[in-house]
Amino acid sequence: MTAIAARAGQEIRDLAAALAAFPAPDKWTQDQKAQAVQFAALLETAQNMIAVKNLAGIDWQAEKAVFLDNAGRTGSAHTRRGYSAALSRLDAWAARQAVNPLELSPAQADDFIYSLRGRAAASVRLDASAASSFYTWLERRHAGIKNPFRGTKARPAEKAARETAIPEAGEVETILRELPADLAAAVSVMAYRGLRAGALPTLSIAGGKYIGRSKGKDIKGTMPAPVLERIKAAALPLRSPFAGLLPNTLEHRIARAIEKLFKAGKVKAAYSCHDLRHFFAIAEYRKDNDLYRVQKLLNHASIAVTARYLKGLGEIE
Repeated sequence: MTAIAARAGQEIRDLAAALAAFPAPDKWTQDQKAQAVQFAALLETAQNMIAVKNLAGIDWQAEKAVFLDNAGRTGSAHTRRGYSAALSRLDAWAARQAVNPLELSPAQADDFIYSLRGRAAASVRLDASAASSFYTWLERRHAGIKNPFRGTKARPAEKAARETAIPEAGEVETILRELPADLAAAVSVMAYRGLRAGALPTLSIAGGKYIGRSKGKDIKGTMPAPVLERIKAAALPLRSPFAGLLPNTLEHRIARAIEKLFKAGKVKAAYSCHDLRHFFAIAEYRKDNDLYRVQKLLNHASIAVTARYLKGLGEIE
């Protein structure tokens, strides 16, 4: 490789010196045009050799580990699991195709996305986004890397966002009454304390106070008495009532249970876990129209975020 590089380097220098003496391009002879083409080909070869050398110095697994340790803007465990699963699928596909993932082309990136068909469209989009994020991260660290997922048209199209549905107080009571005790306890945390489903597995309660993590941030506060009663009624330990549950699993179980109530005509919509958080936000804001208080309850970064949130729900102008 060293000898080849030396010869290529000398040829490039010789051609560059010759090109420097050329007239304007519109006056080139056929021989000069041929030399210019040869020079361009040599430059491309040199660039490819440099890229291969750069790639050879990249430890894919080590880079992936560092990326996953800092996955997402929030660094949440939930995001890390999603990114890790997506990159594991990419590794498995690359191994089957005998492809070095560091040399993945845009066409191969598309083929990887196509290979995921059969899974839910939203899951495929998440995998493609995770892979794209990793390559963009690598691109910033290594000159020889380009993100092959950038600009891909292989991702499944997103479905139109469903219309926001917010349960009424009576519907929340119906959901709590109809669901199994453990799911009802989780629903009460979201509807009466406004926590995200992703925070529930990290929740720990003592003396009526709770601590946990949401979106990669530590959270704490007071747990309402009705919620504590629901948790106790479900015979769940206050120290870690939802430990061991995966947020996605919990969300899907609750969504399926509420969808059954909707089909039975007991509630007006197939509400999601986040709809329960919306219910909490609106109920709290209507108490005194205090955006600052609601911001703190929702653990938003600023009042502006809370204002946009409530505006999106049609609660404020």
